[in-house]
Amino acid sequence: MRYRRAVIGAAAGVAVLGALSGCSTINSFLHDTFPDQFGPQRDANGRVEAPVNAHSYYLEVGDCFSFPDPSDHNEVTIVPCAEDHLLQVIGQGELSLQEERTLGAQNAVSAKCADPFAAFEQSAPAGSHPDQEFLITQAEVDGRTVTKYSCAASLVKL
Repeated sequence: MRYRRAVIGAAAGVAVLGALSGCSTINSFLHDTFPDQFGPQRDANGRVEAPVNAHSYYLEVGDCFSFPDPSDHNEVTIVPCAEDHLLQVIGQGELSLQEERTLGAQNAVSAKCADPFAAFEQSAPAGSHPDQEFLITQAEVDGRTVTKYSCAASLVKL
């Protein structure tokens, strides 16, 4: 009787592990195939391992990226930072409705990105010409529209 319970318990454990690995495979497939809807596939440290095109909404602090079409800042190519890139995300956040109404989105984001950019500038190699870019997106969060922003910096003038 105990042997039978042990076998049933082991079989259940194998079934659970098999189901979880299947979810991981499905998850990887969705991120790799549809990065615009599910975000890019990331490693255990949260970094992309290969270049991927995605909506700028999926950028995270520390991501390195370029714009495939410089006139469209909604679409980005996120790359490992060791590869060629134009910008790196140095800060992110969400604007309150009051900040947007009082300062305007551009001014509010500029103020919020000032400290991260100052830190980036100080750590920039000698001879570089740091510059910054702001990305602003609208998103639905808990049934309300919010304004999210990313502070990005480059070692060259944009």
